[in-house]
Amino acid sequence: MCIGAHLANRELFTFFIRLIVGFKILGPMNEADAAITDGMEVNALPTALVVQPKKFKCRFEPRNLEDLELWIENSRQRAEIY
Repeated sequence: MCIGAHLANRELFTFFIRLIVGFKILGPMNEADAAITDGMEVNALPTALVVQPKKFKCRFEPRNLEDLELWIENSRQRAEIY
């Protein structure tokens, strides 16, 4: 196992939590671009051993714009140190 696996796991966890807390994840404006939820139609490669979903679109809307701007500014300040 890689020495950095635990750090990578925590970084991914932090990224996804920030994404979920910071944004509403919504369907696309055009229904033709929506995700396919039918279990038989979802696979882009029908002969594959595992499911590879067909491409779809989604939208991200900030839950709270003020908090989001504060997070971005704090991240920018921390990055300037390095």
